[in-house]
Order: sequence, then structure tokens, then C-alpha cells
Amino acid sequence: MTADMIKQIKEIKKAMVSIEMTGDDWEEREVILEKLEDVTSYLKDMMGRGIEF
Repeated sequence: MTADMIKQIKEIKKAMVSIEMTGDDWEEREVILEKLEDVTSYLKDMMGRGIEF
């Protein structure tokens, strides 16, 4: 299930990047993308420890 969540996050990130944004919207999107990357890293770390969500 964790691998599926990682794939879903990847799809969300792709969808967010494909939208043209400027100014505050762009900055907010960058923050969100960083947070999604943090979640992905956490999930991968947990999978490496044998923990599945």
C-alpha cells in the first residue's frame, strides 16, 4: 500500500507542475511540492525499515 501512496503522490506532483503559475501562487505551489517530497522521503524510509502504511 505504501508504494501505491508514493505513486499517487508522484501523480499529484506531476499535475501540480503542469499548471502555469506566477507570483504568490507559484511560491505556494513550491512549498506544497517540498512538503510532498518530504512525505515521499518519509514513506520510502519507512518502507526501508519494513513498515508499511
